[in-house]
Amino acid sequence: MTNNRLFIHSFLSNDSGPLPQRSRRSGWALLLLVVGVAAALRFWQLGQIPPGLYRDEAFNGLDALRVLDGEFAIFFTANNGREPLYIYLTTLFVGLLGRSVTAVRLGAAFVGILTVLPLFLLARDWFGWRVGLFAAWLWAVTLWPVHLSHIGLRIILLPSFLALTFWLGTLAYRRQKWWLWLAAGLVYGLAFYTYLAVRFTPVLLLLVGLFVWWRHGKGRLWPGMLWFMGGTAVALLPLALFYATHLEMLLGRSGQVSIFNPDINNGDPWGLLLRQIGSALGLFIWQGDTIVRHNPAARPLFDPLMSVPFLIGLVWGVRRWRQPAMSITLLWVGVMLGVTILAEDAPHFLRAAGILPAALFIPAWGLNWLWEWPKLPAVLRQVGVLVLLALSLALTVRDYAAYGRDPQTALLFEAAAVAMAAQLKAEDGATAVYLDRWFWDETTQKGWPAIPFLADLDGVTFFRPESGLPLAAPGQPVSLYTWQFGDLSFVPGQITPPVLVTLHSGEPARGDLEETAYPLYARYHARPLPADPATLWPEAVNFDNQLWLRRGAAIFHDPQTAQVDLYWEGNTAVSPHLTVFVQLIGPDGVLAQVDAPPGGSAGPVRPWQVDWWRPGVVLHERRMLRLPQPYDPTSQRLIVGVYDPVTAVRLPILDENENPVADSWEIIGIRN
Repeated sequence: MTNNRLFIHSFLSNDSGPLPQRSRRSGWALLLLVVGVAAALRFWQLGQIPPGLYRDEAFNGLDALRVLDGEFAIFFTANNGREPLYIYLTTLFVGLLGRSVTAVRLGAAFVGILTVLPLFLLARDWFGWRVGLFAAWLWAVTLWPVHLSHIGLRIILLPSFLALTFWLGTLAYRRQKWWLWLAAGLVYGLAFYTYLAVRFTPVLLLLVGLFVWWRHGKGRLWPGMLWFMGGTAVALLPLALFYATHLEMLLGRSGQVSIFNPDINNGDPWGLLLRQIGSALGLFIWQGDTIVRHNPAARPLFDPLMSVPFLIGLVWGVRRWRQPAMSITLLWVGVMLGVTILAEDAPHFLRAAGILPAALFIPAWGLNWLWEWPKLPAVLRQVGVLVLLALSLALTVRDYAAYGRDPQTALLFEAAAVAMAAQLKAEDGATAVYLDRWFWDETTQKGWPAIPFLADLDGVTFFRPESGLPLAAPGQPVSLYTWQFGDLSFVPGQITPPVLVTLHSGEPARGDLEETAYPLYARYHARPLPADPATLWPEAVNFDNQLWLRRGAAIFHDPQTAQVDLYWEGNTAVSPHLTVFVQLIGPDGVLAQVDAPPGGSAGPVRPWQVDWWRPGVVLHERRMLRLPQPYDPTSQRLIVGVYDPVTAVRLPILDENENPVADSWEIIGIRN
């Protein structure tokens, strides 16, 4: 009986003891401060960091739109299948805010904020108020959970549901109330509606149960566990019925990423397993996830400042492993690491997110130890801990801001698709808009899902280049969105002179398995012109009877940026070698220069083909110059010219008698 009482006390109390009644009000005030910091970090640039909207997030948005249309599901089968809870949460915010990046991510932000409470309560009940506050602060400011709260993915729900399950289970064990056991089971059952990694938790609960049974016997687990399992079964029943008739959704994704898949282990599963274990153990303070979409630059879970409390806490906890709360914490981390160990790309910060509540307890132990370390004066050690916590927050803000500015982050979060959706939304209602089916195919769910989610495509005509396009009404403006590496031979047929064609290349994009970025799309916007374009631009600059510059204009948006707009016309096919240069000339020579073929692309495929030029087609292109110093119209000139890079000879400008008069033309800049 004495051992049993000691066990119960150690499980429900802690070495530090409960917070005195007179100080609890201050404790709750500190917790409120932690919640405020968590909210500030999670709402900070929520729609901008990370830039873009990754396809997994966009698919959640598309499913939210279907739910709003009345298509309810217990499991969403698109995109390799997804549990439904986060999608229904997303539906709430999409319904309130409409189609936006923020609407998809707002649910994650709120969950990330609210998780502070169950995590604090669990750590407080296991280890005391101070450890609870330290753990809550670490959840609020550590970059990994901050990032999970900034992306619209279902994984953010798992740590919250696990913390809540264990806290309710602790209350049930302590108070021996059937309804608490039932509530814990219901929450645990609902956790299976969050993320695939929850399927590892039965192993964790089994080991925890065996440990408690070993230390105490079955007396305090029975019959409460029956209520727990009953609650779990009730919550899990609808999903279980779905899986019973869709076994491929139960097993398919796991088999694809398992290290025992021969396509992944290359015939060496055990060697790969050992490497995976090493990578997973290194995620705490050595090297984190190297997939930039999950984590900035392989950053480990704990920054250098928190690595010391983590190591102290780890040693402190392992030495006290016989204490149930310590053992359960270590079991929790070890078992849930198995999710990333047994799947490719360890350490994978999405699959491993189930470790987070328990993993944060470990440096919280270390911080508590430093707070109470008797070899230093109380003021010195406590101020030192507070400085560590504040500096850790500063490191998170610094690193996450840099992550948001990293061009690789924008590429991997498919920011180009978000920009393309914004361009589609900005189209005039009178314009006939054509979109290559390559960008989105509703039937196969292939393409860039951010485009149909963010832009209403009901008025858009989808096409495949090989199938032809229906012609727009005579005189109607036309916008063609094409994949510029595909067949573009249909483009001239959609453009009837006289017409002004504006070219625009999309932002850089790159698939996960691609090494080189490329413009996501080429947009051709054709607007009818008067029968004789010369009535609009009577003074064309004639470049050797090959190209006519109808108009050139420059605007200086800021001291370092010049926007140059050029309007070209060609009466016949233009030599493929011709290159247009734009230069800013100062007293000492060239200050800035941009060279590209007419049409603006220097890539392997030009958005305007050399054989498309014909009378009455005026081509508008825009080039941006980065200036090394502010523009000074009194000492600097902005010029445009055309040359053949094979011969390095500039095309002469001809006067009305076709006599050469110059080899470049000056553009007068306008300050914006």
